[in-house]
Amino acid sequence: MVFILFFISYGYFFQGGGWNQNSRICLTRSIIHHSSFIIDYYKEDTKEMAFVNTGDWAFYNGHYYSNKAPGLSLLAVPSYALAEYLMRSLVPNDGGRQVLLSAYFSTLCTTVLFSSLLCLLIFYVFHHFFHTGIGNALLATLLFGFGTLAFSYSTTFYSHQPAAFFSFLPFVVIMQIRQGSVRHQAVRALVAGVSAGVAVLIEPSTLFIGGTVAVYLASSREGRRYLPLFIAGGIPAGVVQGLYNAVCFGHPLASGYQYANDMVMWKVEGRLFGIPHPARFFQLLCSPYRGLLFSSPVLLMALPGVFIFFKNRQWRAEALCSVVVSVLMVVLIAGFHAWHGGSAAGPRYLLPAFPFFYLLAGASLVRFPKLYLLVGTISLLINLSITVVGNEIPRDIRSPFMSVVVKSLLEGRVSINPVPFSHFEQYNIYELAKIENWSSFVNYNSFNLGEIFFPHSLASILPLICFWSIWGCGWKRVISTQS
Repeated sequence: MVFILFFISYGYFFQGGGWNQNSRICLTRSIIHHSSFIIDYYKEDTKEMAFVNTGDWAFYNGHYYSNKAPGLSLLAVPSYALAEYLMRSLVPNDGGRQVLLSAYFSTLCTTVLFSSLLCLLIFYVFHHFFHTGIGNALLATLLFGFGTLAFSYSTTFYSHQPAAFFSFLPFVVIMQIRQGSVRHQAVRALVAGVSAGVAVLIEPSTLFIGGTVAVYLASSREGRRYLPLFIAGGIPAGVVQGLYNAVCFGHPLASGYQYANDMVMWKVEGRLFGIPHPARFFQLLCSPYRGLLFSSPVLLMALPGVFIFFKNRQWRAEALCSVVVSVLMVVLIAGFHAWHGGSAAGPRYLLPAFPFFYLLAGASLVRFPKLYLLVGTISLLINLSITVVGNEIPRDIRSPFMSVVVKSLLEGRVSINPVPFSHFEQYNIYELAKIENWSSFVNYNSFNLGEIFFPHSLASILPLICFWSIWGCGWKRVISTQS
């Protein structure tokens, strides 16, 4: 029931296109139709701009490639191919709609699926390991899945949420191994390594998470026996990445970022990373622009949660691992010159570490239930609003939530992102690039399913609310029957 709740809720929304998503879909389409990683085939030019459908490209040896890690595009190949086959029969004369709906179906089968499984892991950890009552475990899971940026990014063809799932799964599996409560521990250690490797193939920054989890595994006598298997499990994904790099950029250790579009790469003295300025940490954590605690205030509960977590000797290693992952990711992204993430509603680069942040916050739930519920409710309203309106908010908007999200809600506007995945010749690019013009676009390049009944209306979330009500009644009935 928990999985169904999140899968339907996330799948209800689709945030549409953008340079990030379009770059990944171009790679998926190229693999399907040309058995190639070259994305020249899907380069669209207009009189205003060359390669208008995405600026997130790398150029090497006379060809264009996606500058993204290939993992998500590879995972989307089966679902996109199936959807495209069906769409050619359903909308045979609308190529743009074929690509859009195929991208939506691919999002369901990747981002939505893995985000829902991630919420299931959160529920499992709180209920099974921490022995939180089933009601509180559900509450904690709801406030993670709907009360953080995980909500809106679970509805977008971005890599962060799938990477979060594949990074958190090894941690949960190793918790099982350390507790000695499961069989086939060697197989589980191997699976954990495979998952950590897939996470890096999807999002390279998760290498730091995987490394920390490996240290966590090695911190116990039982875990050290399985460390070689964990490392071996990560090798296949590393081989795939190396082969991809060699085919595209001539060397297994090359990177698409070395050949990426200079117009979108934020470099200082030729480098993507530097020593983070202290002010950057405030911007990344607290500011209305990209502040973690501003967009997901429930994570404020991590402050008392750290001390509560460490006081429990049984879970001290897990607390330390969560703290290290959280701190490492904050320091890493604070040192990234493009830390703001471009078009975003918050610090999206931190999303792979959100489950670890949230374990620290969740430790406060039993001790401070009323405060947790208050902060969590505020957080839920913020992130529901972002998801309803859209998270593709241009970089130059200094207060995305107030200036765009709240303003759009007051005007009754939903799914505001008008950017398509393809067929850009149908649009005026200069108008499309300015958010102040978005209200003049009437399309479904981003949408929620309720717009079938209430087009472009805030009333479109009513069917979702009805579903939540029915689900809640069903959950209550199941729990009362079991008790």
